[in-house]
Amino acid sequence: MSAPRVVSLGLWAFLLCCLLCGSAPAQSASPAAWKSRTIYQLLTDRFAQTSDGSYAPCNNLSNYCGGSFQGIINHLDYIIGMGFDAIWISPIVTNTPGGYHGYWSQDLFGINPHFGTADDLRQLISACHARGVWVMLDVVANHMGGNVPMSQLSPFNQSEHYHRCVACPSNCQINDYTPEVQLCKLAGLPDLNQTNPYVKSQLINWIRTLMDYGFDGLRIDTVPEIEPGFWVDFVSAANTYAVGEVFSDLSCCATYQKQALPGVLSYPLFWTLRSVFQQKQSMNQLQSTFFSYQSQFADMDLLGTFIDNHDNARFLSGTSDYKLYQNAITYTLMAQGIPIIYYGTEQGYDGTNDPNNRESLWQTRFSTQNPLYQLIRTIVSYRKQAQVWQYPQVQRYSDDTFYAFTRGTTFVALTNAGSNSGTLMRTITYHPYKEGTKLCEIFYPTDCVVVQNGSFPVYLDNGESKIFYPVN
Repeated sequence: MSAPRVVSLGLWAFLLCCLLCGSAPAQSASPAAWKSRTIYQLLTDRFAQTSDGSYAPCNNLSNYCGGSFQGIINHLDYIIGMGFDAIWISPIVTNTPGGYHGYWSQDLFGINPHFGTADDLRQLISACHARGVWVMLDVVANHMGGNVPMSQLSPFNQSEHYHRCVACPSNCQINDYTPEVQLCKLAGLPDLNQTNPYVKSQLINWIRTLMDYGFDGLRIDTVPEIEPGFWVDFVSAANTYAVGEVFSDLSCCATYQKQALPGVLSYPLFWTLRSVFQQKQSMNQLQSTFFSYQSQFADMDLLGTFIDNHDNARFLSGTSDYKLYQNAITYTLMAQGIPIIYYGTEQGYDGTNDPNNRESLWQTRFSTQNPLYQLIRTIVSYRKQAQVWQYPQVQRYSDDTFYAFTRGTTFVALTNAGSNSGTLMRTITYHPYKEGTKLCEIFYPTDCVVVQNGSFPVYLDNGESKIFYPVN
């Protein structure tokens, strides 16, 4: 792929200051405070080893590969270099055998020894806070791990702690997302009964204990599998921003934000972004999704916006066109919502379904030269400079191959025409700029246009995305 255009020396000096100075250590991790953050999601076991002695890739992605809390500390510069001021780490509790991902809890009050000790975890959080980085913890309250006797699960080692599968299919598995989703087993894992007073009290006590480590926010797994009232009490006990995994349609996601959690992962938008940029379907789908979001969600700015994660095949597994990826990343970072970038995006990873989308990162030697790393750094830096989270997203243009919106005075232009598509030109007449305003582009600041007679042209060459800002 060709490298993204670079910023001018003057603008870059400002952006570099934004990167290196960081933000002050966390004083508040309220939902409102999280709106300004940009999150780097990593799998603790796959990001970095304690020692960089070997750069060989992990050859068994179905088991532990060796990543650790100390490894993250050692490579914070790599994360901060892209401008991220928050990280999302894997669940930290002791897991049943093979639970490298953290979702097979064995002892809720223990720390996974593969990742390090409790002191290592505290050092990670302290190191992050010292650099202005917040730490979001992934947590699971729906189920425990399998493959061990129930007596070895702590603190839930009695059958009454779990749903009895009375209203479930014969194998007790969740077959569809009807009421059985809250009563039956996900992937055969023991399903906790949160209506049991002991179970609920232990889970509430557990999340309070975890927050004592100094975490700044939560990502909550398998939210629809538990009734909304439980989540209200759970998040209240945590006293922080929480974004929940609601792997469902827009109506369901919006309901959980209204009834249970401050934020949810923006899955409806994720599927739209995949359709538009990976499959090159009409960009008018962005318009439809955006207007539906405006009418149904309680607060779009608290949604977790993403284009890749650990549960879905990576974007580049479905296309080799990096220009399409560039546009998808640009939308993710600039649209309303809290942006989440999955580790490996910056290196062009293209893993297919789990576990192939959970590659080790260290074989890249944490290179900062990849054009996608540079692209993310430029956009995140500008996002901070312009403080786009303070402004709503306003759609300015939409057709099958072109989409544009503003955040304040920032103008974002996107296409799904792809590489080698020639020059795409659109005339923008609906915009917030005064006559004579000069707009220049962050990747190539000599690329400027002027508002004349109430309009200005936008040219996108060979599938590029552009972000314009007024210079006068």
